[in-house]
Amino acid sequence: MTTAAPTRTEAVPHHENSIKETLISMIISLAMALVAKSYVVEAFVIPTGSMAPTLLGKHMQFQSPESGWRWTVNPWFHNGEMPVREQWRPQDNAPMVTDPMSSSVPNTFVAGQQPRQRINGYTPPLERKFIREGDRILVQKYLYEIFPPKRFDVVVFKNPTNSSENYIKRLIGLPNEQVWLADGDVFTRPISVDEKNGVTIKDPKWSIARKPERVQKALWRQVYSSEYAPLMDPKHGENHFSSPWVGAGWKGLSERTYRCEPDNPAPLSWDTQRWPITDWVNYNDTTFNRSYDKARFPVGDLRVRAGVLPDAEGLRATINVRAEQHDFQASIEGTNVTLRMRAVSTGTTDAEWTVLESGTFKGFPAGRVTNFELWHVDQSLQLWVDGTRVLSHDYDWSASERLLHATGVAGDAHIDEGMGDSQWLTQPDRYRAGAPAVYMKFEGTGVTLHRVALDRDVFYEPAMYYDREPALATHPDNLPSLNNDQYFCCGDNSPNSADGRLWSGVDPWISDQIDPMRGIVPRRLMLGKAFYVYFPAPYSVGKIPIPDLGRMRFIK
Repeated sequence: MTTAAPTRTEAVPHHENSIKETLISMIISLAMALVAKSYVVEAFVIPTGSMAPTLLGKHMQFQSPESGWRWTVNPWFHNGEMPVREQWRPQDNAPMVTDPMSSSVPNTFVAGQQPRQRINGYTPPLERKFIREGDRILVQKYLYEIFPPKRFDVVVFKNPTNSSENYIKRLIGLPNEQVWLADGDVFTRPISVDEKNGVTIKDPKWSIARKPERVQKALWRQVYSSEYAPLMDPKHGENHFSSPWVGAGWKGLSERTYRCEPDNPAPLSWDTQRWPITDWVNYNDTTFNRSYDKARFPVGDLRVRAGVLPDAEGLRATINVRAEQHDFQASIEGTNVTLRMRAVSTGTTDAEWTVLESGTFKGFPAGRVTNFELWHVDQSLQLWVDGTRVLSHDYDWSASERLLHATGVAGDAHIDEGMGDSQWLTQPDRYRAGAPAVYMKFEGTGVTLHRVALDRDVFYEPAMYYDREPALATHPDNLPSLNNDQYFCCGDNSPNSADGRLWSGVDPWISDQIDPMRGIVPRRLMLGKAFYVYFPAPYSVGKIPIPDLGRMRFIK
């Protein structure tokens, strides 16, 4: 009996057109990618610092050898409107900046003299600085043809004052509403606008526009954290640092960990004299002979946070934020927590507390670090523990009420709509009565604190046009009434942003063909939503750009 030899597997025949088909597929894929880039997603480069530090335009980067803190600063020197690549003028001892973790006040400059350094601010050694390019972002084009824009989106649009430029800002005001930026926050009320009847106010009450949680977390601006306390040794050089936290009996306040013994009930307080809590933005530490010694606007929307390590069980804690002439407090005893508030006059604490919310949480167990955050922001008080919100309460003041509490002039006609003095609300000193203060108190057992920090929210500044008219949306005599196709946008770097508050005019073509209203963004100029930083501002090794991959992220 014979067996047949196994049959050899037949080779797959080679088709002459397979290479051709592969090339066609590649060409089609490339074409689809180009179509997607042109019509679905498009890349943009951030040109300026109006959205800093959320998004960076051309800038310099500094890192302090004493604190380790890294921060960015707008270019100092320009050739016309363009910043020069090498930022260096040794004859002027510049650029000179202040380490933000060593002082809340930048260097002071005197006309015709060398810059002089503040006694409580550390200045890194002078060195050549080269401009870093801006962040590169991806924008979802035509998204708004399907879904309407949302408040606090970061949007890209054609500049209404110059149609050849693209702008990027945060969307503040939506169609069919009026917008009022009062004490740094966004207030709105619903309206209808038509050609026959003009503006009809549907509800006279102003309501605050609260930011979504994801947006708020992205907009916190660190004022100070003890993890970046400067390490300068005063024996070997002038000590330029004085801690913003003060408290009798507290140990290590100029270091990175704070200690309180069980027999010391003294509060740990923020030193508002040496470290005023204002809307100063370190990115703007840029020019000679500037008047940044002048007062900036106090900011009462704050986040207090720390890592708490008790020696034993039974820790009692009180965290207090004073703002707009009110105390806002979280009181913790064991596993019980209470949020409360009270009105206070300057220098007094006689008013009764109003309990806002009560609840329970896991408490501060002995022998381990528990991280807490107390948020007072957008007229909301929230307690967070280890990244989870455990208790919150929203309170509602109108825009006028908010300004009354911030300025301390209850009943003054300047706060009423139609006030005559257009400069009144643009003066920071008017807000001193409502200036913030912060303290923490711990009792019942000894405690060690780690990463003791204070952050502030973005603050939309009031301003004035050159003709002394109040800036759009910052004064009740000049509030935008947005129709079905209009939006209002501002930059995150509010003290130094060319945005809807102060646009001086409208591009003639846009005015004639689309919308003549100053300060708004017509729907037709919207290009899309910025959603991802795909190539953050790069480092340079010679002429080779290297992206800062750690800053690749979704935009919030």
